Amino acid sequence: MAQNVPDLIPIRAQTLQSCAKEAVSEEKGQKLTSDRFDELSMQVAEAVIALVTKKPNACLGLPTGATPLRMYVHLAKLSRNKGVDWSQVRCFALDDYLNADDDETFQSYLEENLYKHLNLDQSNKHNPRFVDNYDGLIADCGGLDLTVLGIGTNGHIAFNEPSTPMQSWTHCTWLEDSTRIHNEKFFDDPNEVPKTGVTMGISTILASKRIILMAFGPEKKTIIEKAFHDREPDSDIPASFLLLHDRVNIFTDFDLEL
Repeated sequence: MAQNVPDLIPIRAQTLQSCAKEAVSEEKGQKLTSDRFDELSMQVAEAVIALVTKKPNACLGLPTGATPLRMYVHLAKLSRNKGVDWSQVRCFALDDYLNADDDETFQSYLEENLYKHLNLDQSNKHNPRFVDNYDGLIADCGGLDLTVLGIGTNGHIAFNEPSTPMQSWTHCTWLEDSTRIHNEKFFDDPNEVPKTGVTMGISTILASKRIILMAFGPEKKTIIEKAFHDREPDSDIPASFLLLHDRVNIFTDFDLEL
C-alpha cells in the first residue's frame, strides 16, 4: 500500500547518553532509584503539557502498558489544574491488539486512563486498528510532534518486535511469546492474550519530531544498555534504531552506563 508520508532522513544522534542525563542527578555519585518513578513521570507529563500549550493542535504518539500509567495520572491533573485545552490535539495510539475484546484493547486503555479526563475531540482519538493508511493520516495532520515510548524486555518499541526492519511503516505483526507473557497480567485468562497486533513502524516513529523513551525498573536496565551501549542500530533490538534520531530523551529510574 502506497504511503503518503514524508521522506525519512535518518540522523545519528551525537549520543543518547547526553539525553539520558536529563533523568540522572547532577550530583556526582548519586544514583536514581525506583522511588523517582513518580517524579520522572511528572517530568514527562510536563513536557507534554508544554508542547500542547505551545502548539494547541499538536500530534502525539501515545503508549500503553504499566510504564506510562503514572504519567497519564499527572497529565490529567495538570491539564485540569492549568486549564489546558485539548480540543485540537490529535492523539495517535502507537499500537493495538488485533482480535481482542473491546475492553482489552489499547484504545480502551487510553480512553480510561487519559482521554476521558481531557476535552479531547472524539475525532482526534486515532488508532491503527481503524485506519487503513495510518501513516498517511499522520502526515496529513502535519506529522508527529512528540512520540512517547516504552520498551519491552526484548527491545521492542510499540509492537515492533525483534527482526522488524527500520524501513517499516504501520503494519500488522505477530507478537513474540515474551511480549505475550509480559502482558498476561492485563488479562483474566492468560490464554486470551492476542497473538497479533498492529503497530506504527520504526520509520513512523523515527519520523516524529521528538521522542521520549520511558524505562523504569531493574528489568529494563539490561535492555536499555544493550540497545544503546556501543552498538550500531539493528533489527535484533528495534529500540536501537532510536540512535538514528537526533531528539531522543530517555527517562529512567536507574543510572545508565552508555
